Order: sequence, then C-alpha cells, then structure tokens
Amino acid sequence: MSRRQGEYAHISDILAGIVKTIRRESATDLTRIREEWDRVVDPAIAAYARPEAIKKDILLIRVASPAVTHRLRFMTPAIIEKINSRMGEDFIVEIRYAVGSA
Repeated sequence: MSRRQGEYAHISDILAGIVKTIRRESATDLTRIREEWDRVVDPAIAAYARPEAIKKDILLIRVASPAVTHRLRFMTPAIIEKINSRMGEDFIVEIRYAVGSA
C-alpha cells in the first residue's frame, strides 16, 4: 500500500529506504571478506588487522598499531586485488586503516 502525500511515515521506514540507496555493502559482504582474510594476508598480520566496515567501495581495516598499518600500506594493491578476485568483481577500490584494537 502506498502512502498518500501528507500522510505520516515511521522514521525507521524512511531511514531504511535511504540506507538502501547509499549503502552498497551488506553484512554478508563484510562477512565474506572476514572469512577470506587469513588467505588474503599473512595470518601473522591478520592477527593484528581486521576488516571492520565497507562504505561504498572503501574497506576499513582496524589495526593494532601504526607498525601494522605501515606494513599493510605496502601490500594494499595486492590486498585489493585478492579481495576483488575472491568477491568476483571490482568490489573494493580503496583501503583505509584505523589504529585501535584489532
């Protein structure tokens, strides 16, 4: 049933519609990347870095320290290539790193 102009809508319905239009990612995409993470990067590094979020085509990785970020920056193009290969499309075009508990 469609709403007529001037009728009220619940804010959750409005927000859900907006989120669908601006978010490309879904929980399943992030879950798939997390499941593949130990195969995308060395397990020794994966223990200190964790995919945390996807926004549009940007992957946010939470890292344990600036030293881990430094190592991962050198590997970023290869990481993007491996993730996209496993996802079956050019899904990620950029990776950003944030220091915190990984």
